[in-house]
Amino acid sequence: MPAVAAPSADLEGTLLDDKVVGQVLPDAKVMAGWDEEKRKVDTADHSVTCSASAPCTGKPLSGSVRLSSGDLVTRFLVETLPSRDAARNRLKETYASYPVGPFHKVDAPALGSESQVFVGPLSAGDGVSTVVRSGTVVASVTTEGGPVDLPAARRFAVMLVKRIEQAQAGKTPDAGLGAA
Repeated sequence: MPAVAAPSADLEGTLLDDKVVGQVLPDAKVMAGWDEEKRKVDTADHSVTCSASAPCTGKPLSGSVRLSSGDLVTRFLVETLPSRDAARNRLKETYASYPVGPFHKVDAPALGSESQVFVGPLSAGDGVSTVVRSGTVVASVTTEGGPVDLPAARRFAVMLVKRIEQAQAGKTPDAGLGAA
């Protein structure tokens, strides 16, 4: 299997449009054999994820999708930030959410502007979480429900970073998984 070239741009372009965030998230068309179970994309006014009782001042625009194939589950999460510095800070917060002990870091080639891979206990057993910053976007891809599969998790993360970078370049995201 040929190595997948990892995207690595550190673009300043921001994705502050909920339609674009929705396009960045993959769907069953680009993930053949997977079924979309749940999709949630915030709106610019945060009416999807916030309320008067739980306001989201300063909250990044975000979107998530959950796809499944048999017992396997993959979740994609994208958070857009107003600047690279804000994204770097969000990335540090996200890294900190994977406590040392139950989770361990896995050496993996970098994706996007910077990234880290964690393996540890998730809701359906051990899984892989890849956390990536691509310019002003912080994203994560989590796979679980079967044996830990680092190469598959990486393919999902590479696809998501390519989709983010396509959107940051003003293109309609269309990157897919490609051949297994």
